[in-house]
Amino acid sequence: MAIISSYPTITPTSSDLVLVVDTSEDGNPTKTATVGSINASATAPDIQVATKTITNAQLRTLGTIPVVILPGVVGYAYQILGLTTQAKNAGAFGDSYNWSSQDGLFSWRTSNFAGTHRVEIPTTQLPSGGAGLNIDFFVGTPIAGSFRFDDALLLGVTSNINPITVAGQAPVATWVINVTYRLIKAS
Repeated sequence: MAIISSYPTITPTSSDLVLVVDTSEDGNPTKTATVGSINASATAPDIQVATKTITNAQLRTLGTIPVVILPGVVGYAYQILGLTTQAKNAGAFGDSYNWSSQDGLFSWRTSNFAGTHRVEIPTTQLPSGGAGLNIDFFVGTPIAGSFRFDDALLLGVTSNINPITVAGQAPVATWVINVTYRLIKAS
């Protein structure tokens, strides 16, 4: 083996390999692990992040057809730890969605109940669909409440009404949703 100072120094990536000694086996064999797996086991191995892009077609029917962000997992409930959104508006000047003062709703329910674990997204942070109106990065705070085991995480709006577009307008947008969550196993 070469002298350690003869190796170049790098900035490791998540997929780079590191030598480890497996003390759980007789003889303490040498093995490899990725930098990412070591990082995950050291910080929060059960916390995950998912990203979903909501299409313009999905935005137009968000009131009546909520979007499944994460599917239900049998025997588990989601704990929402955080949510961020960013709209990418691509319509023309004067185009806009009218959300009828509804807020966005991220939860297991398709309607807003006070006792539900959820994140509410203010109507001012919903995609407008107009030109040059990309909304700043929105950070949503989870609200404590109940969550059912086996249910999906859904994105909808509080009054379950599709956005209105004025005749002659053609709003266009996508909406990027990032959710940080943990699955909790039923006991």
